[in-house]
Amino acid sequence: MQKRLSIGLIIFSVFIICNFPMKASAEADITIDAEAGFDNKVKYNRGVPVQITASNNGTAFSGDLILDYSESYNIGAGLTVPLDLAAGESKTFQLSLPGMMDNSYSGNGIMNQTIFIYEDGWETGRSIDFRGTKSLRPNYYNPEILFIAALTENADRLRALDELQPISGSNAQVFHFNQQSDIQLPTDVLAWDTLDYLVLDDFPYSDLPLETQQTVMTWLDQGGKIIVGAGSNLEAATGNLADLLPLELSSPEETAVPLLESPVAAFNAELNDGARVILEQDGRILAAEKTVGRGAVIQTAFSLGDEPVTTQPGYEQLLMGLLDADQSVQAFQQNQSIKERMAIEIGRTNELFESFAVSKTAMFIIILLYIIVVVPILYIVLNKKGKREYAWMAIPAMAVLASLGIFAAGAKDRIANPQIQQTGFFEVDGDGGLNGFYMNTLLSNRSGNYVFSSPSATTMTATAGNQFSGGHRHDTAILESGSNASNLTIRNMRYWSVASIIGESHINGSGEFEIELSLENGNLSGTVRNAFPFAVQDAAIWTGTRLMSMGDFDPGEEKQVAEVVQSDLLQPISPIGQTVGPQTMANEEQLNEARKQSALAMSYEHLTHSASSPYIIAYTNDAIIPVSLESQEARISAIHLLAQSFEPNLSFDGQFSINSDDLSIEMKPMNPQLMIQDYPDNPYFFGLEPGGYIVQYQLPTALMSGETTWSELEILTTASDLVFSVLQVDTGEFETLSSGSANLFENSDSYISDEGIIEIKLDKAQQTGYSEVTIPAIELEGEVQP
Repeated sequence: MQKRLSIGLIIFSVFIICNFPMKASAEADITIDAEAGFDNKVKYNRGVPVQITASNNGTAFSGDLILDYSESYNIGAGLTVPLDLAAGESKTFQLSLPGMMDNSYSGNGIMNQTIFIYEDGWETGRSIDFRGTKSLRPNYYNPEILFIAALTENADRLRALDELQPISGSNAQVFHFNQQSDIQLPTDVLAWDTLDYLVLDDFPYSDLPLETQQTVMTWLDQGGKIIVGAGSNLEAATGNLADLLPLELSSPEETAVPLLESPVAAFNAELNDGARVILEQDGRILAAEKTVGRGAVIQTAFSLGDEPVTTQPGYEQLLMGLLDADQSVQAFQQNQSIKERMAIEIGRTNELFESFAVSKTAMFIIILLYIIVVVPILYIVLNKKGKREYAWMAIPAMAVLASLGIFAAGAKDRIANPQIQQTGFFEVDGDGGLNGFYMNTLLSNRSGNYVFSSPSATTMTATAGNQFSGGHRHDTAILESGSNASNLTIRNMRYWSVASIIGESHINGSGEFEIELSLENGNLSGTVRNAFPFAVQDAAIWTGTRLMSMGDFDPGEEKQVAEVVQSDLLQPISPIGQTVGPQTMANEEQLNEARKQSALAMSYEHLTHSASSPYIIAYTNDAIIPVSLESQEARISAIHLLAQSFEPNLSFDGQFSINSDDLSIEMKPMNPQLMIQDYPDNPYFFGLEPGGYIVQYQLPTALMSGETTWSELEILTTASDLVFSVLQVDTGEFETLSSGSANLFENSDSYISDEGIIEIKLDKAQQTGYSEVTIPAIELEGEVQP
C-alpha cells in the first residue's frame, strides 16, 4: 500500500511538472552605467542632463527604465523611458531632469535607490534587479556658480575661462563640448538649463545639426546667454544666430582695448538694430549686447581666443566684464527654490476648492425635515392607521434618504467632472512672450490615474510629499518626456483627493501691454493698451509698495492714465503681497482673492532679480498654461498674474535728488556658504553671519543716459558691528567709510558704474556672531542737462 502511494505521488509530480513548466532560467542580465550633469556636475534648482548606458548580457528584454528624481523635499517624480535590448546589445541615451537635490541617503543612513527597471513596462510589469549604477551621485553646485559651455577649435584658446571667479573662491565651471569625448552636446533645452553661457570662438556653429541649433535658440529665448568672438565670415559660421548678432563687422585694424596693455586686431563695427554698446574705446565699439527673449547675445569686435589677446595680463578681467558676474539671482542662502516655495505658499490656497464648503443652510433643512417627518408626522400617520409596526422599516428608509440628501448636497460639484485650479505668475519678455511659473491642482472625481500633457516648453513636476515618508517617487507620479511633448501621470489617486503639479512655462507670441506713459512734475499720464488676445482684470501700475488701479481691460482696449505720484521718478517695485496661511474660505470670491495675493507675493521673487523699474500687472482668468488633462473634461478655474516692466518718459531737467527708496537693492555673500536672512517687509534689514557681503544699489534705467551728472553722494551707516567700504569704479578698489554719515561731494560719478550700480562692501567680524543689521541708506543729487 505504501509502495503504491509513493508511485502515485511520483506520477502526480511528473504530471504537474509537465503541464505547468517552470519559467526558463535564462533571462535578461542588464548592467546600467549612469551619470548626471556635465563632468558629473549639476546645479541646485536647474535642469540636469543625464547620460545612461544600458547593456544586456542575457536574453532579449523589453520594458521601462525609471529614474526617480527630487527637485526638493516636496517635489519630484519618476522619469521613465522605454528600454528594449536584444541579447548582447548596448544602448546609450540622454535624458533631462527638471532638477535634482542631494538626498542620496534616507533617514536611517542607507543610500536610496533611484534607478529602476520594470519588465513589460511600469504600468503592469514587475521590477527586476540589475547590475551597475543604482543611484545618481553627482557633485552639486550652488546656483551662483557660473556654468560655461565652450565651442572652439582648440580648448587652449579659452583656458582663461577656467580661472574666472565671479564669486570669491568659486571658479567658473567650463565644459568644452567639442573637445571632451565624454561630454555630449545636449539636444534637449532642459539640459541646457544648467548652463549660464555658451561661448563661440572660431567654431563652425552652422555645421551643427539643425535640431541642436534650434534647441540653443530656445534656450537663448528662455534666458540663456551666448558670447560670440569676432572672426571672418562670421555670419555664415553662426548659423541661425546670424540674424541676432548685435554687431556688423567690417575691416580689422590694431586697436587699444580697455584692460589690455597692448593693442590687438579688432574689426570696425556698427550696431545692429536693438543692440547696445557694452565696451568701447575712443568712440570705437568693441563689444555689444542684444536682448533675445529673456536671454542675450554678446559679441566682441576682437577674437576671444587669439594669442595676442589671451596672453595679456588684463584678459581675465576683460572676460569678467563680458560675463554677467551678478549671476546669483537666488543665492544659496534662500535655501529653497522658487518651485519649493510655490508648493507651500501658493499651495495653501490653490489646494482649497470652493466645493469643499458644504452649505450649512442645506444641511440644516435636510436634518430639520428628517426630524419633522420621522418624529411627529410619521408617528401620527402610522398611529392613525394602526400601522405603528411599519416604523421599523420607515425610520431606516427615512435615514437613508436623509443621508443621500446630505451626500448629494456635499458632492453635487465633485461627481460629474474633475476640477482644476491654475494659479501662476508670468513676466512679459521683450518679444511679446510670457515666462513664468504655475501650479495646477486637481480635485479628482474618481479613483485611479490622471494624465496631464504639455508641450516641451512647459515643464511638469508633481508635489510628492516628504522624502522620508516612505515609498519611491515613481509610486506617486510618472513623467514620460518626449521631444515635442511630455505626459505626467498622477498615480493611484483616491476619490475626491487633491494632487498638484508645478512647472515653468514659456509661452511665445502671447501678447503684451502697449505702454505710452510720461512723468512730468509728479504727474503720470498717457495710455495703456491691452494687446493680449484675452481680457485682463484688476490691472494696476506697481511702483514701490503702491498699486495704482486701472481696472479691467477687454482685448484691444486702451485706457487713459492720469495719476499724481508726487515724485520725479517711479520707484522700482517692492514687496506688497502677503502670503495667505491655512484658513477656511467663506466663498469662491474670498478664495480667488487669496489666490491672487499668493501669486502677487510669489511674483516679486520672480521679478526682483532684474526689477529696477516699475511694472504694470494684471490678472487673467483664461487658462493660458498649455497643460491639459487627457481623456477627461475638467472644470478649470484659472488665475494668472501678468507683469510687464516699463520706464515712463521723463520730462524734467535741472537739479533733482533720489534716495534708497528709488533704487533696486540686492545683497550677496562674498562666500556662497554664508547664509542671509532677508525680510520682505523691510528691504533694508538683513540677518547676517560673520563674513563679507556686497550690497548693490541699482539706479533707475531712466537716469542712465549721458545727460545726467552727479554732484553729491551721501551714504548713511547705522550698524556698529560692521565695517563699510564703497567701490571706486575708476580704481576697482574699496574705500573705507567712516561710521555714521559719509558725504562724497567730489567725483561722485567715480562711485557709479556704467551700469548704474553703487557697490558697498560689508565686513562682519567673526566675534560679532549672527545679528540683524540695517544696510546703508543712500542719497544722490544730480542734474539733467536740458
